[in-house]
Amino acid sequence: VQRFIPLQTSGTDYDSGEDGQTDGSDSGHSKGKKHADVCANGFASYLNTSLTAVLLGSPMNVLMLATPLAFISKFAGWRQECTFIFSLIALIPFAERVSFVTEDVAQYTNDTLGGLLNATFGNITELIVSIFALKAGLLRVVQVSMLGSVLSNLLLVLGSAFLVGGLRHHEQTFNKVAATTNSGLLTVSVLALSLPSILDATHTGSQSTEGHNLTDVVALVHASASGPAWLSANGNLEEETGTGGDAPLWLSRFIAGVMLILYGMLIFFQVKTHTHLYEGEEEDDDQDPPVLGLWGGIFWLSIITFFISLLSDFIIDAIEGAAEGLGVPILFLSGILVPIVGNAAEHAASITFAWRNKMEISLGSAVGSAVQIAVFVIPLCVMIGWAFGQDMTLNFHIYETVVLMLTCLTVSFLLQDGKSHWLKGATLFFAYIMIAAAFWAHADPKKMS
Repeated sequence: VQRFIPLQTSGTDYDSGEDGQTDGSDSGHSKGKKHADVCANGFASYLNTSLTAVLLGSPMNVLMLATPLAFISKFAGWRQECTFIFSLIALIPFAERVSFVTEDVAQYTNDTLGGLLNATFGNITELIVSIFALKAGLLRVVQVSMLGSVLSNLLLVLGSAFLVGGLRHHEQTFNKVAATTNSGLLTVSVLALSLPSILDATHTGSQSTEGHNLTDVVALVHASASGPAWLSANGNLEEETGTGGDAPLWLSRFIAGVMLILYGMLIFFQVKTHTHLYEGEEEDDDQDPPVLGLWGGIFWLSIITFFISLLSDFIIDAIEGAAEGLGVPILFLSGILVPIVGNAAEHAASITFAWRNKMEISLGSAVGSAVQIAVFVIPLCVMIGWAFGQDMTLNFHIYETVVLMLTCLTVSFLLQDGKSHWLKGATLFFAYIMIAAAFWAHADPKKMS
């Protein structure tokens, strides 16, 4: 609002033209924001304030008590399901605290850097879990957890927000242009995942084994294992076949590169050329002043990220043993349970803002997070897998790809009129319940690599 309306607010400088009006082209982008010195009352006061804000600032922080139990379970040799459960519970408050600290640090930057910071750390939990799974070679865990994060944001988080907001407000409205833009990006992400999956399912890729005898198939598999250099991640572009089912691996990596370019354009669109589509309801009057300071926030961000990394490592190490010990399908743990934990912060924020009738921010927490995972995190995982020498592909298999396609279509239909009510929320929520049941019924693959 302040970018287009000349509000007089302490702590933020605005450039004015000769007529006294705000210069919308420069404000919020060219200058950082000024705030009071957080150490003005001494370091002891700052330490008390920052510790209180980080450790006691959210009701979810009580779940941090599970952190020492996770460490004890890991190093004392307790059952793997105990390590998995304690680590998963402890991960919830740390994921929420990342959002709090990132928003606090972003207040010291201009709108462009703040937007990039929030976009980078918005899904740091899912990304760290995926990195550890990639290092362990659990490629199906990476794929299903990423898919589950998108489904959780679009159906569970958005549905809960519409449902809770609709119970208090008869009908709520939001920006149709931003909503349809996000819907378009989600549709493109479905296209990106569909191409390798369709090639593999129809046996029409350059790796197809249809029509070959057993000797040809063995020779093809051997050639793929010894591999063209590029497909083994050392840069040779001469060959076009390799592992990845019937869909060549180079196709997934090429599509991932294109999607990352598209994500860069999305960031430029959001923070530079069309900020008004995403800032329509934000008001600085509702924003608390920063309490951590710039360098203090960076310090706390590194500490929290360190604990998230440790807990993610515990989760990945224990997930197969936990699935067996609990009698729960590993794809259900990866696609439903882990994403719910990773999206706990978005879930709480989206419901809170919907209750307060701030639907632009609510949709940003839910749909915006899903877009970031689909357009940025999934392609990035393909590239990270390439660097690790892991054949991470965009071939998510037909079942998962069709589920994502139908989910994106459903959400697009419900967002196209720019209005929401409780029945739309109930529709999305129960769609997620059905998908969760289907993941339980989905047979685990013999190998997760």
